[in-house]
Amino acid sequence: MVKVAFYKEELEIPEGVKVTLDGNHHITVNGPNGKITKDFSHVRGIKVSIEGNKIMFSTNFPKSGTLALTKTIINLIKNLIVGVQTNYKYICKVCYSHFPCTVEVKPDKKEIHVVNFLGERAPRVTHYLDNVEVKVKGEDVILTGPDKETLGQTAANIQKCCRIRKKDPRVFQDGVYLYKRQIGEEVTWEIK
Repeated sequence: MVKVAFYKEELEIPEGVKVTLDGNHHITVNGPNGKITKDFSHVRGIKVSIEGNKIMFSTNFPKSGTLALTKTIINLIKNLIVGVQTNYKYICKVCYSHFPCTVEVKPDKKEIHVVNFLGERAPRVTHYLDNVEVKVKGEDVILTGPDKETLGQTAANIQKCCRIRKKDPRVFQDGVYLYKRQIGEEVTWEIK
């Protein structure tokens, strides 16, 4: 494989979005829909700088892992820029066969309660993360926010708290499952 002596890539910052860099690896993206700060201090060998309205990524004598990591960071920052311009929306469905379960949101504690799951008396409880707005509309749980990672983690937390143990998963399929992802009003992924 051919060795690369120097690698450099640029990422354009659109109008209305402000990106600041604290140190070398704390990136803050500020836009009309909110402010997100990410810590990339675990990244070694990649120099990040802001010049005008561009973010510059550069590295000397990169190996294949460093090149892949650079592309990953660029895509994460692109997702943050899209998120602060138009919010992401994840929609989960409450599924049950016999016992009608419901989902309640407790915003003061940042908790989500799944009530009457499989007829259980105590509700199953999970937490949702910062920058996530949770609404319940009928049998849909709508997660909205600028950060794609926190939305995905919150949806995973809800699904995980509804895990059923010691029963056949082909028969007992109750739970709260993610079935649609959107950027603004544009559907990017859906199970029909």
